[in-house]
Amino acid sequence: MPAAELEKIPFDFKYHFRCAEASCPGHRLTCFDWEMGQAYRNWRRQYGDDWQRAFRNKFENEMANKNDTHFFVGNQHQAPTAWIIVGLFYPSKPATADLFDRQ
Repeated sequence: MPAAELEKIPFDFKYHFRCAEASCPGHRLTCFDWEMGQAYRNWRRQYGDDWQRAFRNKFENEMANKNDTHFFVGNQHQAPTAWIIVGLFYPSKPATADLFDRQ
């Protein structure tokens, strides 16, 4: 028997995005990233009912504006065409070089 029972998260966290192709109708994938779930647990305890502010800042604002976010995706044997996000990789966006800055 495990020392502690796992807490079920009462939400499905999803990312909505479009591919680089102009014809992409958009995608909506559920994210099962461990860090996202743990952030929800920690911030719910730390901020109470205001947990969403920190959560959205990290996983929406920073992921889109500050980081170069990539998804690790996968599927399950029972649903081989239904993709899910199983992990996030988000290095900082590279600094843009000023092409007109000549020394």
